[in-house]
Amino acid sequence: MSVISRFRAVCIILLISFAGAHSAFAAAQELQVFNKWTVYSKKSEAGRICFMSSVPTKLDGDYDRANRGETRVYVTHGPGKSDRNVVSVQAGYRYSKQSEVEFKVDGKKTMLFTLDNFAWAQGAEQDQKLIQAMKRGNSLVVTGISSRKNKTIDTYSLSGFTKAKAFLDKSCP
Repeated sequence: MSVISRFRAVCIILLISFAGAHSAFAAAQELQVFNKWTVYSKKSEAGRICFMSSVPTKLDGDYDRANRGETRVYVTHGPGKSDRNVVSVQAGYRYSKQSEVEFKVDGKKTMLFTLDNFAWAQGAEQDQKLIQAMKRGNSLVVTGISSRKNKTIDTYSLSGFTKAKAFLDKSCP
């Protein structure tokens, strides 16, 4: 996936995230829940967007939780056929400029690049490797540094990931 496609997918996630005042997913339709992962769909002017998402089971770090927004991991399809399997992290805060995020599945570490409050893999090949690792894994730990230099360590369960991904692929070909 090109940088422009990845940026477009990010913009769509941002639009979805800010669509509702009370809930980040007010404008998206929940399709199905698979343990800790949920699959959603949203129609946009550019086309249909589908994504799966999960929230952390554990939030660690030395920061004021009241200053932190919504925190999630996503796998997104759409709106175009080339915009598939985009892995991203929403931090709930603005990342430190030009920082990297540690994305660790069962102890195996991959570094993601950041922009504002999101982090992504370097491209489609790395997205695929992360998805394969999450299918096989049990837990995901995302470690980042905020613009205020606070370290966050978010733990996600991967329970339900494989079934959610299969449903995402079938529902949004």
